[in-house]
Amino acid sequence: MFKAIRNKIIGGLFIVIPLGVTIWLAAFIYSKLTAWAVYLVFGAEGDHNFLFVQIIRIVSLMFMIVMLFMIGQFASYRVGQFVIKCAEYIVKKLPLINTIYSTIQQIGEALWSSQGGMFSQVVLIEYPKKGTWAIGFLTSENKNSFEINERTGEELMSIFMPTTPNPTSGFLLFIPRKDCIFLKMSVADGMRLVISGGAVSPGVQVEDLLKK
Repeated sequence: MFKAIRNKIIGGLFIVIPLGVTIWLAAFIYSKLTAWAVYLVFGAEGDHNFLFVQIIRIVSLMFMIVMLFMIGQFASYRVGQFVIKCAEYIVKKLPLINTIYSTIQQIGEALWSSQGGMFSQVVLIEYPKKGTWAIGFLTSENKNSFEINERTGEELMSIFMPTTPNPTSGFLLFIPRKDCIFLKMSVADGMRLVISGGAVSPGVQVEDLLKK
């Protein structure tokens, strides 16, 4: 009975938490993206009519979507590509700014790559000591010229080891290929395993927990 109650609670958490976090994050982004329009109309004054404020926010959001579409359309033309390349060239010549821009660009390319994301495979590694295993995600095999490999004389894999239950933080580890066990489970299954603290095994869905 207690196991069934526990499974129901865990199943409920896996329904409520993603939904709640998604709504909160969407509301936060919506508020921050449209705050400039409210400030433009009302300035730094206090309370305003809620409905009027939401109308302003929605209109400003639609305006930004249209502007992004126009920028994307402009970038599809040769003249647009030329202008973007010129702007990138100037930005990459500016000290400090070029580092920030290049880093953000590389992260974006990794997240939106055709391979399906930054993480390519789930890896089992010994951490924090021998005989204790942890889940990690392969981010790069470092096959090209890589200073860390050259300095250590080993073929090191870039492994991101997330924390539980918050996978947005974690550690970047460089581990020899021979010390990595590459698992067959999908990245999504591996992430569910990390977030649940091991409660949800690969292949087990929230619906399965609720049925128990």
